[in-house]
Amino acid sequence: DDASLAARAAAGERDAFALLYERHARALYGTALALCRDPHAADELLQEAFVRAYRNMARVRLDPGASLRPWLHRILINLAYDWADRQRTASAFIERSAAQLVPAALVSPERQLEAAEQQRAVLEAVAGLPFKQRVVVVLFYLHEMDLVEISETLGLPEGTVKSRLYYGRARLRELLASDRRLTPVLEVRHADA
Repeated sequence: DDASLAARAAAGERDAFALLYERHARALYGTALALCRDPHAADELLQEAFVRAYRNMARVRLDPGASLRPWLHRILINLAYDWADRQRTASAFIERSAAQLVPAALVSPERQLEAAEQQRAVLEAVAGLPFKQRVVVVLFYLHEMDLVEISETLGLPEGTVKSRLYYGRARLRELLASDRRLTPVLEVRHADA
């Protein structure tokens, strides 16, 4: 489990740290990519997060069976906050990788194009959220963390997490409702209701 691997890594066992990396790198990369929308930056954030984790492994105290995931995500998200502060334009947050968030297994090319446009609309809407709301939305929907996990990961009160998620959802609804790329989908859903 993570607790024993962390203890072994803190004692200098590189193989134990390598196992922790293998266990958590994919999820952390997904978070970094969803937050910064730049594969190169996401990779750099991932590497820096694990460098910092390695340097601070001796400070980790986990109960047996506990996961290192919240602590690793906290490190990564703090790095992402720093990264976002260095970015000055909204376009830096919007990049390719839409296929990782929404699977596109449709039959016709027209439907594939429509799905790609919808994915792009959703990603742009998420990217348009204030960074603090975006972090909570990504952790909640992409990583399916509950409010307690997000609270622990970010080191925030659960009420703050709820508030950011509430306002993030409300802003997403506004952004998506006004997006013409989603109008046909929304009209079909309303007609089916």
